[in-house]
Amino acid sequence: MTIPRPEHPRPIFVRTPWQNLNGTWNFQFDPDSVGEQMRWHQLGNVSRAGSTIQVPYPWESRLSGQGRTDYKGAGWYEREITVPADWEGLDPILHFGAVDWEARVWLDGQLVAEHQNGYLPFACNLRDRVSPGASARLTVRAHDTADAVHLVGKQVPRWYTYSSGIWQTVWLEARPAAYIRNIQFFPNIESAQVAAQITVVLSRRGQWTLEVESPDGLFAKVAVVRDLDMGEHTVDVEIPIPSPNLWSPDHPFLYAVKVCLVPAGQGKPDEVNTYFGLREFGRGLQGDNQQEYLLLNHEPVYLRGALDQAFHPDGLYTYPSDDDIRQDIELAKEFGLNMLRCHIKINDPRYYYWADRLGLLIHYDMPSPDLDSPRMRAICEDTIHRMIERDFNHPSIMLWVLFNETWGLTHQGTSEGQAWLRQMVHLARQLDPTRLVEDNSPCHYDHVETDVNSWHFYINEYARARDHIQRVVDHTYPGSSFNYIGEGNVQGQEPLMNSEYGGISAAMGDMDISWCFKFLTSDLRRHAAICGYVYTELTDIEWEHNGFVKYDRSPKVYGYEDFVAGMTVADLNSPVFVGLDCPPCQTLKPGETFRAPLFVSNWGPELETARVQWAAVLVDTRGDKTEIASGSCDVVPQRYNVVAGGEISFPVGETTGLATVALQLTKTGGDVLHRNYVNLVIAAGESPRVEQHADATWIRFRPDSFSTSTWPSVEQAPTGSKVAGSGPGALDYFIDIPETVSLSDLTCIEFRCELGSRANSMEKLSWPPRNWRKHTPQTRERKFPSHVDVGLNGIIVGTLALADDPADARGVLSHYRDHEPGSYGFLYRLRIEGATLQAIARQAMTGPLVLRLDSSSAGSERGFSVYGEDAGAFPVDPTLIFT
Repeated sequence: MTIPRPEHPRPIFVRTPWQNLNGTWNFQFDPDSVGEQMRWHQLGNVSRAGSTIQVPYPWESRLSGQGRTDYKGAGWYEREITVPADWEGLDPILHFGAVDWEARVWLDGQLVAEHQNGYLPFACNLRDRVSPGASARLTVRAHDTADAVHLVGKQVPRWYTYSSGIWQTVWLEARPAAYIRNIQFFPNIESAQVAAQITVVLSRRGQWTLEVESPDGLFAKVAVVRDLDMGEHTVDVEIPIPSPNLWSPDHPFLYAVKVCLVPAGQGKPDEVNTYFGLREFGRGLQGDNQQEYLLLNHEPVYLRGALDQAFHPDGLYTYPSDDDIRQDIELAKEFGLNMLRCHIKINDPRYYYWADRLGLLIHYDMPSPDLDSPRMRAICEDTIHRMIERDFNHPSIMLWVLFNETWGLTHQGTSEGQAWLRQMVHLARQLDPTRLVEDNSPCHYDHVETDVNSWHFYINEYARARDHIQRVVDHTYPGSSFNYIGEGNVQGQEPLMNSEYGGISAAMGDMDISWCFKFLTSDLRRHAAICGYVYTELTDIEWEHNGFVKYDRSPKVYGYEDFVAGMTVADLNSPVFVGLDCPPCQTLKPGETFRAPLFVSNWGPELETARVQWAAVLVDTRGDKTEIASGSCDVVPQRYNVVAGGEISFPVGETTGLATVALQLTKTGGDVLHRNYVNLVIAAGESPRVEQHADATWIRFRPDSFSTSTWPSVEQAPTGSKVAGSGPGALDYFIDIPETVSLSDLTCIEFRCELGSRANSMEKLSWPPRNWRKHTPQTRERKFPSHVDVGLNGIIVGTLALADDPADARGVLSHYRDHEPGSYGFLYRLRIEGATLQAIARQAMTGPLVLRLDSSSAGSERGFSVYGEDAGAFPVDPTLIFT
């Protein structure tokens, strides 16, 4: 049988031999909670029920085989277990990675364990219950009601699908009677040594040896001999590290470690394989900034992060496979991130393992409750102890975040509530003096005591966002009460960072993020006082669509490379950053001068000098592309700072259209460090409807100037710059031909227009809708093509294949005018010549020319969109050119 999630569930603490218990279990729901009274655990009712479930997937998930998203309450699991015969002399320890929320465990009808907390592990010793080589019936009752005082995270009706029952690996391991209970490593990079605190549980009084060695030979074996009584003891071991290799996201070096507890005389040794990373976190001043920066290995580090809610469409809280965890960490690094904020979820331990191994910093959110009460406080205090103990050794974890957006802190406005939160901060610092602690990642400006002065915002308008960020920076200084709550609670020199931001919030529906992510991130990078950010978010999740990728991890298309060759999302998450302090798009009149201050933010390598190369390229109202200006300048990027690079300025000329000012920051030798751009609309009002040239007459018309439509309704932009119809349909435009056009002398008619497919209803959605306000989900791998027949006076002159119904950064004009933001089409040019042209010309002698755009006769099930000069990607109205 193939076992799901077969890998060892806790690579930071591996004891062998071990046995994975994932896979098919017998299963039964208990909606009336009568199973215990009816003695199901004694009578084997669960096994006879005939239903099964795949462990370790929540019963709401598809991978569990149940998929019961409608059920909350009790669920029963049962299976046979067999302790291997060669475990003679060892205790069989039964482990549960996580069961949400309450669990009772029986072996052959006898209660062996109870546990409450849906995020943390528990274990029980089966030594007196089952012998090596013997089998027993294991029964588990899981009960989950998502009580408001429990730690529920996003498992609440206003957010996402619950994850109930067993959702992490179940396993057996063989352990000696005297064993290693816990190991904590305290790296000291200045002294090049690691202090290990090793907690052991001894079965008798006597002499014991603790051996710590490197299987790779990277440090000398250390042995400590102690005479100890029976019971629990903590032994300190100092490990010198020659030629130390520091851990960082760019160099995630891990030291493998084997720890052995060896008795003198009789008894079996205990051996645990683990690892550590040699690194230190802290806070400190840098340069002239009065606010501290976050430090990694005594150097400032700029956090380029994303929120990671760690849900999966098939497994919900449980990753389908270990490869899926690894791929999420790799995905973050591909986007240029060096940090993830794992959001209000104590995640699978292998998540932190892959962050350790691949090099990604983690901000670790404790799951949020919904209601403050004595029970809630007891749960939180217990969870702080146990989550820190479980994950203490992961070098990637930088910050413990105790609460999020004041959820559950219903007494935060009182001095008593603030005092309790401060106690929790002190508790976390006491339990872990090696990391930073944040009291509450706030959206209500209500810190009490924290190592990181963070804040949240969601704004999709450039001017408002710029003003907001500037206000936060201006109000952040020692002694300021801004972003703090309560009498006497004020800022010190805590590092200022953003811990959530975006233009598209959870309630805004499925929309393109490429536009807002670029201008918001660019503005955050202008400020030397800000030492990092957390974009919301890494992936879409169910009905929240602001991720870098879709919920199924399929890619979204951004379109940045159309403006600057080679530009990707990773450019905007680069440690070295070049930008212009100006709107992402603005309007200038012909003859005016574009001016914008240039800045360079450098949190990367030391650079003596760098060069900014820029070029302004115009797409005019005909759709033709021309470079209108270019230049370069040298800058000296200061490390851990933002420097001004002068001003880029140039006259925009007399030609109207849409321009891009593209930037490339290069170092000596020509390697590109960063790419960025802004857009300009150069306009002097509406383009001429009729434009006469020596050999041609251009007739432009607005998309909304159609005379008839076969659609029941046509969707229109308020400005008339875009019209669209879903499903098969047609638009007729009556074109008056000027007297200056001699039909008998025509050699060509060209139809030039930006057109896009129009997907039907909600077919572009990847998840059932909760918010559906705009027809602009971001472009993705799956395309939505259509076809349009173009007819003149009843004669079909061509069929255009419309490649897609896209929305991304290329839809500049739709973003700028805020109608179906990011939507755009493709510029088509269709020439009519020869006999077809002559036939059309003869018919047009006696009346207007009728242009028909028709998707109904082309066999397409989708409709189309028509874009004008104020929408889409091209500043081009539908046009007929008579030559």
